[in-house]
Parts: sequence; structure tokens; C-alpha cells
Amino acid sequence: MKEEEIPDDSGSLNHFRSSLSQFSFASSDNNQPRRSPRKQSLPASRSPAKRPSNSQDIGSPSRERSIKKQKRSYAPPETYAHLRELQDHLKQDLDVIFCGINPGKKSAEMGHHFGNPSNHFWWCLHHSGFTDTQLPPQEDSNLPDRFSLGLTNLVDRPTSEQTELSKKEQLASVPFFLAKIARYRPRIVCFVGLSIAKVVESSLNVTLSDSTKSWGLRPYKMVHPSSSTFADTLFFAAPSTSGLVTHFQRPQKARIFGELRQMVEDLKAGRMTTVGMTVIRPEQIAQSPDPFPASSHTLLNLTQPTKVEEKGDGTGNHNSAQS
Repeated sequence: MKEEEIPDDSGSLNHFRSSLSQFSFASSDNNQPRRSPRKQSLPASRSPAKRPSNSQDIGSPSRERSIKKQKRSYAPPETYAHLRELQDHLKQDLDVIFCGINPGKKSAEMGHHFGNPSNHFWWCLHHSGFTDTQLPPQEDSNLPDRFSLGLTNLVDRPTSEQTELSKKEQLASVPFFLAKIARYRPRIVCFVGLSIAKVVESSLNVTLSDSTKSWGLRPYKMVHPSSSTFADTLFFAAPSTSGLVTHFQRPQKARIFGELRQMVEDLKAGRMTTVGMTVIRPEQIAQSPDPFPASSHTLLNLTQPTKVEEKGDGTGNHNSAQS
């Protein structure tokens, strides 16, 4: 029997191996791992790239500093020579004379006290009960006759801000302000601004006790001759009514004005005593011409004071902070 021939498969096997070789792994010469094509190379630093600085960027400190309002410094009188001084509205024996530090620019332009719309004076005056309606600044001249209230300033010349007055001229104005009070003899003088009280007290060399509040009744008085309607004048400090003063909010300012009004009622009813108060000495009150020529007036010796709108009583007798 002839032996069965077995086919030679070596050729097929070689062909199969050859076809597999194209899928075999071949390492690179430098033996470095291949980067994934899906990932981009990262910079050596992890910090993000910074934009060039721009001082005009919103919120940048340099821009905030540039737009921040700068505090004004002393301004000589010629700076505001184009603004007129305000007229006092006074007559004798008023219940209260309100005293501002000096006229503000807006008030001087209007020609009326506390004329800036942001000032709370007229609002506080009404809400404390001093006036039965809220008056506009244009009616400031009606205060003496209608409500027994007066208006004046420590320093006559107007400025945009109180900081434009020198401390020296504020102190120099005190004796002449006191002379005005000695002439018109109100029950109470109200400083509309705590800094005004400090200037007056510095001029008078008044020492305050630790218990003395920054606002309210002051521990000194002006004594008048026996022929006066009132034996003496008291002094009261209230916060500035300027809208820029935010330490005291508007309702609190009105409440302090309300305390002043209650004090007037207590004086009328004889419920207050002034015993023990420091008395302002005569030599602390000006009796010589005003050292400032622009507003020269000898308050104690004048028969017709300047810049004062007086309300006659038929007998021949006459009576912020920035206003």
C-alpha cells in the first residue's frame, strides 16, 4: 500500500509570521516614552501668565487713590473773595442763637444760612419742634420774629470746607463772637458743630471734667447786667448738621436739637440752675475793633453793627460746622 503523502505547511507558516511582524513593537533608539498626542506640553512654570499692569483698571488701588477726594488745606481769603459773607439774623432776647463755624460755599452763593441741600439743619429744626414746618433756607430771615431763633457764624468769611480756615483765625474770632452774644443776650447759644465748642473753650481756657459729654450743655455762662431780660446766657454744643458728618445720624442730630428745645422750656419754667458754672470774664469779650479789616466792626461800641439784620422791638433795642 502506497504511504499517504502529508502536505508541506512550512510555506504557509512563514507567510503567517511575516504578516504578524508588521504589528510587532519596535523600541526607539533613545528609549524615551512617546507623548500622548492628546496632551499639549505645559510651560515649566505653574504660575499663570501676567498681563501688563494698567493703572486705569477698574478697582486698581492707583485708580482708587486718584479718585479719592483729597482733604483741603488752608485757603487765604483771596481764594473765595468772590463769595459774599452771610448776613446775621439776630435781635435781642432770643431763645436760641445758632452758631455755625463759617458760611459754606453753597450758602454764600445762595445768600442764606445752611443752604446746601445735603445739610440737615432745617430738617432737624423742624423735627425737634423748633419750627412747625420745615423751612427752606430762603426763609432764614424769618426765624427771629416767628420762632425767637437767630443765626450767626464764628468766622465770617466763606470757604468750601472748614479745613480751609486756620486755627489762628478761628481763635481770634472768639472774643468778637462773644461780644455779639453780649450785645444780643439770648437764653442759649447753640454751637452747630462740636469743633466750634472746642475752639471757644480753648480761647476761654475752660477745663472740662472727664464726665463732660462732647455735646450738650457746656459748663460756662455769660452773665448780663441786672437790667437784662435774662440774667445769663448758656452755651450748648450740637453735632454739625452737615451731611458729611456721619458719626451722628440725622435722627440723632434731631434728638439732640430736641434736648436743646427742652432746655429752653426748662429755663422758662425756672427748672434749671446755673450755680457753679464758670463765668466768662469781661476781658475775654472784645471791646476793640475787629482785627480783620474786611469785616471791621466794634461790636460792643457800634450803634449800627454791620452784616446784621436786626429786628426792632419798638423800644430802640435790637437783637455743618458751616452754615
